[in-house]
Amino acid sequence: MKINDTTAAATPKYRQVFDYLAEAIEAGVFVPDRRMPSERRLAEELAVNVATVRRAFRDLIAGGIVEKRVGDGTYVLPRPVWESENRVNLILSNYEGSVQRELAKLMVEESRRGGFQCRIFYAGMVDWVMQLRTFIQFRQPTVILGDTLVGPEAIREMAKTPELFVVIANRLDHLGIPSVCGNDYTGIAMLVDHLRSRGHSRIGLVYNNTGLPVENIEVAVWKSCCPGASDHRLEFRANVPPGEHPAEFAYSCVLRNLSASGATALITLDDELAIGALTAAAELGIPVPEKLALVSMGDSVLARFANPPLTGLNPNLGEHLRQALDLLRRNRERRFGLELLRLVEPTLVERRSTMKFQEIVC
Repeated sequence: MKINDTTAAATPKYRQVFDYLAEAIEAGVFVPDRRMPSERRLAEELAVNVATVRRAFRDLIAGGIVEKRVGDGTYVLPRPVWESENRVNLILSNYEGSVQRELAKLMVEESRRGGFQCRIFYAGMVDWVMQLRTFIQFRQPTVILGDTLVGPEAIREMAKTPELFVVIANRLDHLGIPSVCGNDYTGIAMLVDHLRSRGHSRIGLVYNNTGLPVENIEVAVWKSCCPGASDHRLEFRANVPPGEHPAEFAYSCVLRNLSASGATALITLDDELAIGALTAAAELGIPVPEKLALVSMGDSVLARFANPPLTGLNPNLGEHLRQALDLLRRNRERRFGLELLRLVEPTLVERRSTMKFQEIVC
């Protein structure tokens, strides 16, 4: 076989090689526990360079389809491992975030409790979609953290076999992709009510500005609940690029805009954003909570051990994962059609990052 140069402009060569190898494994051309041809030999047969073959192998390795044995070669892993419905993937962004670490830990616990065995993957912008293609090709049920990496191409891939996927912490149900999400209307309303009960009327919102559906809903709810939300100065758009850590972008945004906003309180849509906002306020000489109340839509280790500890919402991540695993099981059985949405109720956790505004001005 030779990789077709006429289609290469539309489909990168490494993806064509990946598709060829995946189809060959599916067809039994390459079988478990038998050494595959070397990268150099495959490159010669397919008329591509070795780096292209190596990239395709990397995605197959990441998907748990093949493995490299040092000094021996590349082997197809036994398929029965993935034919069992008791296997599930969790795929997370590869930046180091407290939510990612907590989800990975909880996924291991919840999978064990539910009788699943899990594999956890970390992906960046380059390999995110290829990971999904691997999971689709080999029918691997997968839970995905619905953060900034879930873009249009990833959504198109998941929509091909939606029964294999559940997105958590985002809503893609309107696009036919099963989702588990916190009840954002309840959550935002709880935080706004908490701040208003403490005398705050200038309540700003710090968010990624990704355009993702769940974020759009959260912004809309904030605007409907908050007095003065029509003032654009109370919107702190961090403009976090896909796959990047939100804290540094929130820090820059709040540092530039907080003083002119007149905000006495900020709601952030996750704990990483909250840490960036907290750091910026300190640099501006606006202490929390004495001069600024700060609350978060999250309740990760990062929030609990911030200085001061952050008032926020316990999103019940464990329940998100329990619902996701149940949804995967149910949708793969397909007895009642595809179920698209489950909501998890948050609870308010009050800590030292808020106090009565009357106490502040006295």
